[in-house]
Amino acid sequence: MVKQYKALKPVGRFGVGDVIAELPQAQIEKLLADGVIQEVPEAKVVKKEVSK
Repeated sequence: MVKQYKALKPVGRFGVGDVIAELPQAQIEKLLADGVIQEVPEAKVVKKEVSK
């Protein structure tokens, strides 16, 4: 799965809270270091058994 990032501050066409996509890896690394974006943790899939 591709890593996703959330904007903590406006980034180009992305607003605060938007999921960042389609940026070069170097730019993502710089924005992470500057605290402008943060990585969104992958959702964990939980299987629940249904009793019949």
